[in-house]
Amino acid sequence: MHKESDAALNVYWGDTHHNTYQFGPQDPPLDRICEDASKYLDFYAAAYYTGEASAFKQGGHVTDTTERRQVVVENCKSREKLDKEWQEVQALMKAANRPGRFVTFPGYEWQGDGTCGDHNVFYRSEGPPVFRVCAVPDLYEKLRGLDAIAIPHHTGYRPGRRAPDWSRCDERISPFTETFSKHGCSETDEEYIGLRNNSHMGPGAGGTTYADALARGLHLGVICSTDNWNNVPGQYGEGLMACLASDLTRDSLWAAFLARRVYGVSGDRIRLDFSVNDAPMGAIIGPAAKRRIRVAVRGSDALDRVEILRNNRVLATHCHQGTWTFPAPGQRAKFKFRAELGWGPRPNELSLPDRDWTAELRLDRGRWLDWEPCWISRAHSVPKLDGGSATFRMRTSLAEVLKPHQSANVFEFEASAETPLAVRVNGLEDRGTVGSFAESSRVMWFKDECAAMLKEKCGIDLAGELRQDPLYHMAYKAKLHRVIPERGYTALCEIEDDEPLDGETHYRVRVEQRNGQRAWSSPVWIRAG
Repeated sequence: MHKESDAALNVYWGDTHHNTYQFGPQDPPLDRICEDASKYLDFYAAAYYTGEASAFKQGGHVTDTTERRQVVVENCKSREKLDKEWQEVQALMKAANRPGRFVTFPGYEWQGDGTCGDHNVFYRSEGPPVFRVCAVPDLYEKLRGLDAIAIPHHTGYRPGRRAPDWSRCDERISPFTETFSKHGCSETDEEYIGLRNNSHMGPGAGGTTYADALARGLHLGVICSTDNWNNVPGQYGEGLMACLASDLTRDSLWAAFLARRVYGVSGDRIRLDFSVNDAPMGAIIGPAAKRRIRVAVRGSDALDRVEILRNNRVLATHCHQGTWTFPAPGQRAKFKFRAELGWGPRPNELSLPDRDWTAELRLDRGRWLDWEPCWISRAHSVPKLDGGSATFRMRTSLAEVLKPHQSANVFEFEASAETPLAVRVNGLEDRGTVGSFAESSRVMWFKDECAAMLKEKCGIDLAGELRQDPLYHMAYKAKLHRVIPERGYTALCEIEDDEPLDGETHYRVRVEQRNGQRAWSSPVWIRAG
């Protein structure tokens, strides 16, 4: 699940923006969060939350910040509280750091007075303090000379209102920025995905987006991170950071951070290899009359398109749909298969405990090769792959009405179209050939279980009712996504650009899969001649 070799570099996955200590010490504690995160992440930089909320409503200050119908004002925690909690966070990060398996960095979220944009500050090692300064130039001055990085995040909001002032950005200390998180996407203000999830800080605006930063001439790489405040760093669908490094250690990752050998994905772990004249993403190279651009993509689902941008404008598009066919009968190939679990009754309908799932995938004359987590909660087991058998356990919880609460595993396997595939989940089984599973997705419907549950809990027997909808609406369900062959989730794009350049130029890549998951590369810059 972890590293994937690319010449001398490997792809490592992590989260550098998981907020901790927002309301005091974590529950569960941070060491437990790190232990769980090590199952599905390679590195993790805890973002110690330095703000503290005060609540006001008619009549003045109140102590309960959870009550509705109030105004919340946030300021920095007291020096005493900052020092105490920061020491705890550093000690926990140091204890959780296990080179070669799971690497941690101590970090905190700096907000200042809110006019220069929030930045996540993290250090290569423990020791430096949390700096309480108001403006980003003062923060940079404090960090200069330290092994420190400050990552601008939730960019793309109104200038001066918790969004960055790119004229003050120091790319030596801020080598990359966060362009997708729980907030949404701030690549541009064109609503590509959009900043629509935070009604207080939104809507998105021009002048502070990632494209604006590049247009100013800043050499900023790009990442994605969650910016969540639950107990799930790297939560699926809220952003994930990829780092191209030689090995899984603080020093190797840090060197890659400073070189901008990083990129971001919205959720699926799309592998992206991008170079210009053999220089990897993040590089700044000399003038070149011809630029050979190479993009190799290995997705987690069927690819939709790959876009190559020059100076924020699309230079070339590779549309992958319709370019591939299913392997011929008898031909062995690689495939990917996503098993997604967690559909069930809404939380306001029945009082139910968390749902435990036990699953087994069996291939006759095939073998399971690898897996990828798409988890939105922590209580899952690492799958066991053993030849033609793959087994795993999950536990899903009911979420808010209409909010996603499904987790999934994506498996890669080797077989042929005729290979029998059987999926067994909590006693239900679905069978077919690999080819038949590729024709369309399937739903496993726990109908009988739902009927018994409705009768036991509500005294409802739908046998004589005209509408049987509750048997489906209230039932637990699992989705078996269609099998995708390797030629559907991989693409190689190579172009040569010989148009004369007017000044320094940058190239970058966007990828979108058919399921909507995306990846954004850091650029390669070409110096002016």
